[in-house]
Amino acid sequence: MGDWGEIEACKFLGRQGFEILDRNFHTTVGEIDIVARHRGDFYFIEVKTRVTGELANDLSITGLKKRHFAKAVSTYCYRRNIKDVGIVMAGLVVFANRITKQVKFRLAVFC
Repeated sequence: MGDWGEIEACKFLGRQGFEILDRNFHTTVGEIDIVARHRGDFYFIEVKTRVTGELANDLSITGLKKRHFAKAVSTYCYRRNIKDVGIVMAGLVVFANRITKQVKFRLAVFC
């Protein structure tokens, strides 16, 4: 379900005008699900896929996860020589409703 959610997230971001640059960038400290560019800024996005219901929320992106994510972003920028641009770290929750077959998205910037 996670892979499906990331694919849906990329489609959603594309419809919003984002250019997808990279997916599933791994480091020893963490992973970046999606790297995208929008209006000159670089977006580093953690994707969470949830089935719609009472427990469907984005609280799984904890403080520890955010710190690891920030280190992974720093590593990515260093390796790709990205500097002097806007950096946005965000979570994108993909909510899937199995009954209605609808998909909803919530993009939340966390740094």
